[in-house]
Amino acid sequence: MKKLLVFILFFTIVIDGFSQKWRASGIGVGLIVVDENYDKRLNIAQKGDTWDIKELYENGALAGRYKGNQQFAAWIEGPHTSTYLNSNGVAIWLYKYKLTYPDGKTFESGPHGFYAPGFTYFGINPGSYTKGKWKVEWFVWNRETQETKDAGSIEFTTTYGKEEKKSASGWRVKDTGIGIYDQTEYDKKLIIIKRGDRWSQKELYEGGYLAGREKVFGTWIEGPHTNTYLNSNGIAIWLCKYVVIYPNGSRQEFGPYGFYTPGFNTMSINPSGNNGKWKIEYYIWNRDTQESILIDSKEFYITD
Repeated sequence: MKKLLVFILFFTIVIDGFSQKWRASGIGVGLIVVDENYDKRLNIAQKGDTWDIKELYENGALAGRYKGNQQFAAWIEGPHTSTYLNSNGVAIWLYKYKLTYPDGKTFESGPHGFYAPGFTYFGINPGSYTKGKWKVEWFVWNRETQETKDAGSIEFTTTYGKEEKKSASGWRVKDTGIGIYDQTEYDKKLIIIKRGDRWSQKELYEGGYLAGREKVFGTWIEGPHTNTYLNSNGIAIWLCKYVVIYPNGSRQEFGPYGFYTPGFNTMSINPSGNNGKWKIEYYIWNRDTQESILIDSKEFYITD
């Protein structure tokens, strides 16, 4: 009987120890669907690190009306609340967040409870801020110990209106990105399936996106139709180059590559065990003058 009591006590302590742990499984900024299941399922419509405030305002995303029910928001997701209840059946962990505006001012909120499945979000209202770099920091707070722990953070950038990032002899960038694209019409149409700034190697591998099939994980650059920048011989003047900066700081240049006739180029990415922060710089290169011009850059993260 004494041994049984010791075992029960040990088992209780182990279970209680596990219940104290909290780890984020996802953090993001973007468009989420806010419908009748808003507190039951985190439905992410689009995730990204650069957003046009003018466009968000005009399409109703700041008011939660984009496509009927999509809202511009920040979110965090963790374990189900049932995994961290105290002896009274109350969730131990709550959340706080701090929003840092482009001018360095901050707004803090919390603690608040997670929805039962283990996620939460808040709508982002830019107010008078239009352009600049923002940061969202998430924290979890233990209601029993009053302890606050860092749960993760994310940065994003806002613009106002479709600004031209760079112009060079009539060449203007339309889009750059990191994500999954469809190669079915590889030289005729740029088909983006999903874009983002945080990717799991395991999910990419299991999804077949690293195997060079129809759907590929990679990057792209899109500009004007190639017939708008031909030389006297009818050859496109502008080509593109990519410079990849790996998590260890090393750099590798790819290209120059020609654009497909409609004006875009794609390049697959193989994470190959390089977890951490990546950066890609996008250049256009003039075949007549050998001039390279930096057009844009993107940062993203690779996890297990």
